[in-house]
Amino acid sequence: MKRVIIVIGLLFCLVGGAAAEGVEHTNVLKVKFGWNYQLDTYLSPLAYDGMHIGIENEWWQPFRQDTRLGKTGQLAQWAHVGRLDLRGTRQFNSARSNLIYGLDITAGWGAFYTWQWCDKRLKVFLGPYLEANFGARELASNVNKPYSFDVAADVMAMSGVSWSFYGKKTSYRLNYQIRTNLIGFDFMPDYWQSYYELSEGVKGTARCSGHWNHHTIKHELALDMQFPHSTWRVGAAHQYINYGTKDLHFIHNEISIVVGCIWNYRIKANEKL
Repeated sequence: MKRVIIVIGLLFCLVGGAAAEGVEHTNVLKVKFGWNYQLDTYLSPLAYDGMHIGIENEWWQPFRQDTRLGKTGQLAQWAHVGRLDLRGTRQFNSARSNLIYGLDITAGWGAFYTWQWCDKRLKVFLGPYLEANFGARELASNVNKPYSFDVAADVMAMSGVSWSFYGKKTSYRLNYQIRTNLIGFDFMPDYWQSYYELSEGVKGTARCSGHWNHHTIKHELALDMQFPHSTWRVGAAHQYINYGTKDLHFIHNEISIVVGCIWNYRIKANEKL
């Protein structure tokens, strides 16, 4: 199943590149691993913590200047980014008597405007971002509440800043990125206390979400290092999600070490292989 999802993600990346023939793309393939804290009061009143590992692919590219979006030069400061993130988690409660397995799939796309100073070494970008997330969790030993899942989609604000500096045969870029949700919707299925207490629970429904009932913030600090034959990224990422309804609350707090590779490419659709 994981192989299928990874292949779909790579195809999604290639499809996004083919839509912008001749434009240079920047692709970043990252592996993330680290510590996470989780509270899922439907599965358990206890907090769980443990480890996670995941793979994320993101691709950056400017808008084509000869499309219907604008004439040549009008979109020179605009670009867009897409992401696909797959992550697995394994967490224990404080007594080490039970554990939760989790799988999260997140996809997003955004457009941003870039300001540049100091011979383009200092860049600041800002723009909207659309993100969809599916999360599933399974409690290892509980027959009444074996699993929990939810779905969310958000319009987010995205921003970042980067500073480039150079060596004799190398170059470096320190960058910080942040995203937070503005408005969207989330869906949680029917959550009942047990099979014998159907009157005590939360009816599954889609609802409007925002900072008042579903708070999401994701940010990353990374250093890109370009060498003569390769470019690498190392950094740290943090994700915090807090949402719920009635007496059910869900919290995900995650800190990751990020290691990735970066490459640029162009697609020429009219050129034979």
